[in-house]
Amino acid sequence: MARVMLAGASGSLGREVLRSLVERGHWVRTLSRRPGAPAMLFPGEHVRADLTRPDSLTGTCRGVDLVFSCAGSSMRLDDFRDRRRYLDVDFTGNRNLLREAEREGTPRFVYVSLHGGEKLRHNGYADAHERFVDALGASPVSSLVIRPTGFFSIFLEILRMARKGWGVVIGDGSARTNPIDEADLGSFSVDHLESEREELSVGGPEVFSRRGIVELALRVAGRPERVRSVPEWVARAAATAARPLNPRLATLLAFGVEVSVTDVVAPAYGSRHLSDFFHEAALDGSRTPGPLV
Repeated sequence: MARVMLAGASGSLGREVLRSLVERGHWVRTLSRRPGAPAMLFPGEHVRADLTRPDSLTGTCRGVDLVFSCAGSSMRLDDFRDRRRYLDVDFTGNRNLLREAEREGTPRFVYVSLHGGEKLRHNGYADAHERFVDALGASPVSSLVIRPTGFFSIFLEILRMARKGWGVVIGDGSARTNPIDEADLGSFSVDHLESEREELSVGGPEVFSRRGIVELALRVAGRPERVRSVPEWVARAAATAARPLNPRLATLLAFGVEVSVTDVVAPAYGSRHLSDFFHEAALDGSRTPGPLV
């Protein structure tokens, strides 16, 4: 069993990775800016640290066999308080952690990026991830990059809109994707910690069109399946217009446009279905979208 330092343990994916690690008997040290959630899951070693503050990371990688990072900025559209750029956390923060792992001689580093991110480097959100992938590839530390499609929790925003009777797609909604539940992704990630591959892409068991996801949300919400299409150029203009007011939000909106009109399909894994997730979320109004990683 490995000794693992898990960064981003309080996020929606981090909690599931932690659960899978513990179930398989690994020793885990968690790192989070908000250590309360991991501490509630198991009585292990929990460290409060901020990836953007290198001094807070001293000793966090000491004595571990592997660093697993699913730490990243929030993808919530309504999170206006955090003004840090995606570059500050997803790239610089993870690079700080990698440097600490190198100083401690940690043998391996596993990082969760995004499927297709290498083709979207013109977008700031994707580029922040890919810059760290580049840094990881140049490091002497053995590494694995896991590239999932969208998490189920990201689509809670669509369900929330559907409950208000809004069904909206960008373009014609024909682009396809197979999102994956965080619990399935957590299991996949832990099962492949020692993979000899440098990168692994993964998605869920069902492929949807973007319109199909919106229609599913409307059915679960008990609303008429009327979907309105926003022209791609209008969505891109809205993202551009948001840049002077909130560059972080503008970057996220632009990323949303890109993935909404592009096929994002990866090899299938898992058994959890988006319809079940939507039904569970509809019964629990307190659920909100978590961070991507």
